Amino acid sequence: MKKLSYLFLFTFFALLFTGCQEDEPSFPSSENPTVEVLTNEIYGAPNRKFEIKATLNDDLGLKSVRIQIPELSLDKIINFATEPLLTTYDLSYFFEVPADRGISEAFKIKLTIEDVSGNEIDQEIDLRLDGEFSAPAISMITPKEGAVVLLSSSTDLPVNFVVNDDSGIDYIEVKCEALGINELIQLTGSPQSYTFNKTYTLPVTAAQYVLTITAKDKFAIPNMGTMNINIVATNEYPAIYLCDQPKGTNLTTDAVGVPMYFHTKVGQDFEFKYYADTDNKEIYFLGQEADFAPHCFGLNASGDLVDDVASSAIVLPTKGYYKIKVNPSTLVYSVAKYTPTSYVWANVANGLWHDDETQRRPFVSIAGGGIQGANWDTWNAWVQTSLHLANNPDNPYQLVGEYTLTGTMEGTFTGQWWSPSWRLIKNGIATMSPGSNGNAKYPAAPGVYKVILDTELERAFITKK
Repeated sequence: MKKLSYLFLFTFFALLFTGCQEDEPSFPSSENPTVEVLTNEIYGAPNRKFEIKATLNDDLGLKSVRIQIPELSLDKIINFATEPLLTTYDLSYFFEVPADRGISEAFKIKLTIEDVSGNEIDQEIDLRLDGEFSAPAISMITPKEGAVVLLSSSTDLPVNFVVNDDSGIDYIEVKCEALGINELIQLTGSPQSYTFNKTYTLPVTAAQYVLTITAKDKFAIPNMGTMNINIVATNEYPAIYLCDQPKGTNLTTDAVGVPMYFHTKVGQDFEFKYYADTDNKEIYFLGQEADFAPHCFGLNASGDLVDDVASSAIVLPTKGYYKIKVNPSTLVYSVAKYTPTSYVWANVANGLWHDDETQRRPFVSIAGGGIQGANWDTWNAWVQTSLHLANNPDNPYQLVGEYTLTGTMEGTFTGQWWSPSWRLIKNGIATMSPGSNGNAKYPAAPGVYKVILDTELERAFITKK
């Protein structure tokens, strides 16, 4: 009887073991897997991700790949499905180097590839942490973005810029197809800094041009830097800007309104409305938006208007609103103080949302994008109290606040259901009657900005705090 019991148990476990074996697929012998790496040397840096790229192949099927860097605590296994069998795999694995590692350190990345037949191969890749990933820095001296070249004065186009790069510069390229410029300067000795200075000649006909500047560095994995500069060649000024900032101020750090775009133009007669927030306010007129050069209109020693970067400011003697006219061709200007008569949006800080219009009180907030807390819903503009503007106690026509911008912004200053509303269109114009003009997009570095909506000027000023 005992023999029968033992025989039964032996048979049971034998069948169980056989059944388990049948659950696990078995594969015939095959050739070793192969691996082709993108590069045998990878550059990384502390606190930066790098990518491991390789192509894995096997004649029958791949089972897994193991990625190891013991010193960086990396041990990653990627298992592949066997139904169906995978014969090719493009490995793309990112890993971030810990911030506490040094740039002089180097490691071995070990890849172990196993196929379904049990064959294994190893592949090592060198990892260095002294990588240089910054594109060459291009600093324009002239022309600046949006520069105006007045053809009636000169057809010269001076191009002057500086390129810097830590790993050394390989070449510089200057191109403008419309002007027939296609210049490649191959540098020797891998200099870390190079200054380009050359004058080109413009056609006598007015046109717009795009100058493309490219620089490539000499790092093992080259980095490219590119900059496009828009240039307006014209016989007359398409726009004039009023600037109340000191010379030398970077005019590209603010989001909207600095310098201020003109209000009306007839021929070369430009008119501005402007609010001087202090006595003895100093202003200039600029022929371009992004810089004080090349066209800066101020006063000479005799008090005459001149187009000279070295000119002195025009002084508005007392605080208040002004109508200012200027003709950059005849060099004539006039200044007249005035008292606004437009509607005053008072007490907006005590606004009230209400479905019953008779009980509603106006508030002013913003709907848009690129502004922390904002979207295109006016209810959101109401509930996000950080977006609400308040009356400027020093000027009843100005509504003020602070916004945090997250990048390129666009918006409409608004109350409940778009009443009241001022759409922010191009050139900082914030108008209650925008017509067919859509919201403009304004590139802005992330950060906190001061906001002024001047309802008399119909201008917005959003400036870096």
